[in-house]
Amino acid sequence: MFIKPISLMAAVVSGLFLASCATMSPEECKRADWGAIGQSDGIDGKTLSHLDDRAEDCAKVGVMVNTPVYIQGRELGLRSYCRLENAVPLGLNGGTYAGVCPPEIDMHFQHRFQVARSVYDLRSDVRSLDGQIDNLERRLRDLHQGEERRMKEAGSDEQRKKVRQAIDDERRHLRGEISDSDRRLRRKRDELRSAENALSNLR
Repeated sequence: MFIKPISLMAAVVSGLFLASCATMSPEECKRADWGAIGQSDGIDGKTLSHLDDRAEDCAKVGVMVNTPVYIQGRELGLRSYCRLENAVPLGLNGGTYAGVCPPEIDMHFQHRFQVARSVYDLRSDVRSLDGQIDNLERRLRDLHQGEERRMKEAGSDEQRKKVRQAIDDERRHLRGEISDSDRRLRRKRDELRSAENALSNLR
């Protein structure tokens, strides 16, 4: 069976659509073009175990997978997926690599992917810490702004003393968390600069 090549974008979209479903529906099984499905799975970097899941789903409605045609399509898709220039975008977009490329390219593909994925992960860490610090600083501002009101609501000197102590304790706690988060953020930014330099050296 001749399998018509499909564009990289079309295959990716198709692969993402299929991956969005936990199983293949009976309708999908009955109208399945196994060559095109294999090509989409290949271009999406899926392992052959994905075929087992599809076969199990379709067997429930009496549909058999055309394994040779699927594998032929998958191999065609992997030719597009397993290009060294695809490794960096895959990593920078937070993708995963399941070691599906042939031995002659696997080591190089995996290295480039891991360098790029490290940049993605560190950027995510930096964004997360930035958000944590913003949240802590907002809580500290809210504490300052509500301090006068809380003191006025206290009915006696003893209550005001307790409120003051509670506010001071909370303020110290928040400032300590901000300081710790800021230190972690500086370390992550240093790691990110190193990772981005390593990524630049790949190009």
